[in-house]
Amino acid sequence: MKRKKPIVTGTLQQKADRYYLVFRIPDSSGKLKQKWISTGLPVKGNQRRAKQLLDAKLVELQADYDRRSRQAGWSVAEVGEVPFDEVVRRWMTRKRSEVAPSTFEGYEHITARLLPYFRKLDLTMDEISPTVLESYCEFLSDAGLSANTVQHHLTLIRSVFNDEIRNGAPILNPVKCVKAPRVETFQGETLSVEQIGQLFRLFEGDPIEDIVHIGVIYGLRRSEILGLRWEDINRETNTLHIRHKVAEVRINGKRQLIRSNNLKTEASRRAFPLSSDIRQRLEHRQARIAQNQASNRWYSQSDAAYIFVDANGKLLSPEYVTDHFRWKIAHSDLPKVRFHDLRHTCATLLLHEGCSLREIQSYLGHASYLTTTRYAHVDARSKEHALEIMSAALMTGENN
Repeated sequence: MKRKKPIVTGTLQQKADRYYLVFRIPDSSGKLKQKWISTGLPVKGNQRRAKQLLDAKLVELQADYDRRSRQAGWSVAEVGEVPFDEVVRRWMTRKRSEVAPSTFEGYEHITARLLPYFRKLDLTMDEISPTVLESYCEFLSDAGLSANTVQHHLTLIRSVFNDEIRNGAPILNPVKCVKAPRVETFQGETLSVEQIGQLFRLFEGDPIEDIVHIGVIYGLRRSEILGLRWEDINRETNTLHIRHKVAEVRINGKRQLIRSNNLKTEASRRAFPLSSDIRQRLEHRQARIAQNQASNRWYSQSDAAYIFVDANGKLLSPEYVTDHFRWKIAHSDLPKVRFHDLRHTCATLLLHEGCSLREIQSYLGHASYLTTTRYAHVDARSKEHALEIMSAALMTGENN
């Protein structure tokens, strides 16, 4: 028998000499939930107007219910019988408009492996068991993927199931019972003070010289550095503000720059005092930009708000910074560090010089204290300092 389409119903109710709209709206399982909405209209002389509001709101609520039902794509009671790869594709369709482009690009990398694998198995949602998922983890590990990457795959699958469960689907999330590969804590490469001096000499006169200096001194993310605008520099207070970012993602097969005020976390929105060196560098950069504008008739003004533009006025791309930095490092005697390792270096040097982890957390803009402990791993000298403090305390106790 064909299931009847759930209908939103509504009536007019009088309460405290006012008209109220009372609706019964089906939830994802078909159960009716009541919703009261005040019209603000007195009962006397307003019945016709109240009825018009009721009819208009009924149309709106029914359309909203139908839209949500179409997004789900099936009755929640039947979702367990739907092929898993189809559920993932529909989940991706919804997420495209819900998450940042850079996040969605990460999802695409994961599903490029996930969808072909499960399409071949032809399993429904009900047939995705912990054993099936553990076999998938082994498949990924055998393909050379790291434990961290395998965890990202499981996180996406967990989200797919959780979304259906929140929508009322009578299914369990098998990811909870999966024995996932152990994730090793990532330790980024760092440079010593002497190596930083060598790094600065290596990039002297280079197009990204100032970017490298800012990366080391402030430990900024690449997207934060390229997102710096002239309005973010307050010369009166001698302050540099982090409140904008530039990221690069692939959309429909093409690389595109995404400019946004939505930083990675709210803690990323922070300010720094300008060092004399960085202030001088910015002043020289501004002068060079003025020279380029005057001498280059093809100079573009479209990115004039940004600090880090090329000789033609175009904003430097994150990919260019990464690739150029890697090339310069590869042709030097320095350790093979990535650009992001400048952030690790900054954190480690701050810790080495006596800054607390809480101070470093604020400096780097970490939302979580645990993230800071991963970036700023304690070095040998820090342990020696701790041992000196402990030894001194014990000696004092013995003397007493």
